[in-house]
Amino acid sequence: MRRQVGRKSNRSPARGRAGLERIEGNADQQRQRRKKAKRTAEPRKRTSRGIGGGELRPATSTPTGSSVNRVVKLEASDWKHPSVGLWCLLLTGTFVFSFWQTLQWLELQWRNEPDYSHGYLVIPLAATLLWIRRDTFPGVASRVDLRGCSLILLAVLMRIAGRFGYMDFLDGWAIAPLVGGITWLTLGLPAARWAAPAILFLLMLVPMPFRMETMLSWKLQGLATLLSTATLRICGLPAIAEGHVIWVNDTELMIEKACSGLRIFMGMIALAFFWAATVRRSWIDRVVLLVAAIPLAILTNSARISITAILYEVFPSEAARQIIHDWSGYLMIPTAALLLWLFKYFWECLYRPVRLSSAGEQLKRRLKSTAPLQDDQTELQIPTSQS
Repeated sequence: MRRQVGRKSNRSPARGRAGLERIEGNADQQRQRRKKAKRTAEPRKRTSRGIGGGELRPATSTPTGSSVNRVVKLEASDWKHPSVGLWCLLLTGTFVFSFWQTLQWLELQWRNEPDYSHGYLVIPLAATLLWIRRDTFPGVASRVDLRGCSLILLAVLMRIAGRFGYMDFLDGWAIAPLVGGITWLTLGLPAARWAAPAILFLLMLVPMPFRMETMLSWKLQGLATLLSTATLRICGLPAIAEGHVIWVNDTELMIEKACSGLRIFMGMIALAFFWAATVRRSWIDRVVLLVAAIPLAILTNSARISITAILYEVFPSEAARQIIHDWSGYLMIPTAALLLWLFKYFWECLYRPVRLSSAGEQLKRRLKSTAPLQDDQTELQIPTSQS
């Protein structure tokens, strides 16, 4: 039946509004369905839960469904979570309980052996090393890495072998693989690589094996005797070496084990390793710094013996000689550290790192130096060439 033109509709305004709302609702439902279908089609970006329970974004993207252990960046609030302190306290307590007898033996060696008195500074220096390199921290793995158990197993085997073989040094050396294995297990392989210099530095806690220490000390005594005798002859004194004894006129200088330079040798190695781990240079520069510590320690010890022999000729009294002997030993380590720092500074000035730049950057820098900009608001726009 056709509707006549001009005839009024029987529909009420309420029914018209209801129909309009029903149409708009259907449109909203269709838009939501499209959004849901779009989200389902896109790959999901998974996030990990941090130590403090917060949501962490992965530092590196991995394909969906991949079994690769992702690395996440931690915020400052995550480290302040109570669970972090609880886990650190639990691990520290377990470590101290397991290595209590070993730690007691190490402290006894540091207190009674002057050659290893630097052991009190090893742990604070290792923590300082981590703090200095904190800006290069790669992040924490999203889950535990069971491959770290291999280092923990190695530490357990070292402890068993040290106990059955009566080798206390092997028991002390087990600290480094244990700490490295725990770091690898809980924080991941990138974090373990980042902390590797500080973990290896913990080996300086442990004295050398007795046979190795005796052989090295004997060699250092003979080398110090030869170098000191040659230096005294250059200075015009009639010096003669007999074994580990230097005769200067009627004065007899005994180069004993305490004067072999083993203490300064170990101290210089520890200091060189610390500086090599902190400098932002290539691995060749770090190896040069470590190798340079050995001849610097030997030369410093021979210089100390030579100066002591010269001062003995000037001050023949026993009281004066005792003061000279003691103070020469006190000043030996600061002098060696100063020489090592001077060598480090000289090497850094001699071989400066080269900054690589493209041809466009070099042209831009040259034009800026020859024709400075008149207006501070304008900039010279030169495209950089891609290498």
